[in-house]
Amino acid sequence: MSVTKALVYASLCLPDSIRYLPRQIKAVTRMSERQILPDGGHLERNPVAQMQALRHLIDIRSVLGMSSIEIPEALHQAIDRAAPMLRFYRHGDGGLALFNGSTESEPWLIDVVLTKAEARGKSLTSAPHSGFERVAANRTLVIADGGAPSTAGQGAHAGALSFEMSVGKQRVIVNCGAYAGRDPSWRLAQRATAAHSTLVVEDRNSAEVREDGTIGAQNINVTSERQEADGSTWIDMSHDGYMASHGVVHRRRLYINAAGSDIRGEDILDGVGDHKFSIRFHLHPSLKASLVQDGTSVLLRLPDKSGWRMRCSGGIASLQESIYIEDGQEARRTEQIVIAGASQQGAAQVKWALTKLTGK
Repeated sequence: MSVTKALVYASLCLPDSIRYLPRQIKAVTRMSERQILPDGGHLERNPVAQMQALRHLIDIRSVLGMSSIEIPEALHQAIDRAAPMLRFYRHGDGGLALFNGSTESEPWLIDVVLTKAEARGKSLTSAPHSGFERVAANRTLVIADGGAPSTAGQGAHAGALSFEMSVGKQRVIVNCGAYAGRDPSWRLAQRATAAHSTLVVEDRNSAEVREDGTIGAQNINVTSERQEADGSTWIDMSHDGYMASHGVVHRRRLYINAAGSDIRGEDILDGVGDHKFSIRFHLHPSLKASLVQDGTSVLLRLPDKSGWRMRCSGGIASLQESIYIEDGQEARRTEQIVIAGASQQGAAQVKWALTKLTGK
């Protein structure tokens, strides 16, 4: 989209180039319709790509307006769809969630983009075309990836059914983030399924992660269904990324109560064969975690001194090392909760719960 914007600028600024403007405006219309999905999400499913695309659209609208050129309605509509989706991706600290190559970005910059958008679109809780769900309950926020990896761009991750969680301005459960440096092994590692808060079978990726930044040609079917009742929310998701390699489907069910104090999950493997698996919950570096009760419970202490407890059944929990890259460059040491288990005849069920400790 940056190239299209540059051509619009050139048509307006360079001598004898105004005759090319109608062609470039048509290109803008085609580009916005192709890249901005009906729910407003960018087709790369990357929150930073979302912001960048919105900035380009706003800049084009602005320069056309200053030049007294009629602004296409499709451009207005694309901005009105894209801005609410950018808000959708924000955590309580104002930064962006880490999916598919995104960085946290600067909250002030996101604020500026949203202000300039002057969007009329409504806030979203469900983005079925982009494949994401958002649940805000009291001070607790959950953003879940219930979509297939994008084949567009060069930064898609194998993070199907992963989720991030924050409480107020404090990030709690995260994905590991993206690496934008020169080391290709780091880039591949950050795009792997194990770098996301989701289930991993036999330490294999749920989608083929290629060195050129793309995702393999295998068609992965991902489903997501949302239900709400009395302020509580259920999200049922599944993907068959492990069907070809291991003969199993991963199903994940999330429940968030109305108060945001009780988050429950159920991870199921359904298929054939016996397979080792691990369910990973990467923790933000600001948290302190301690393992208790013989691997069935983990205590989490947030920066504001509030406490949460994770409990699990159907697997053994442990604390392991992890990293967190918020800016695409610097890796910060952190920890992850790992629930390990094995399926029998293709079947496994792990239940877990994150509960806020009262009086904390």
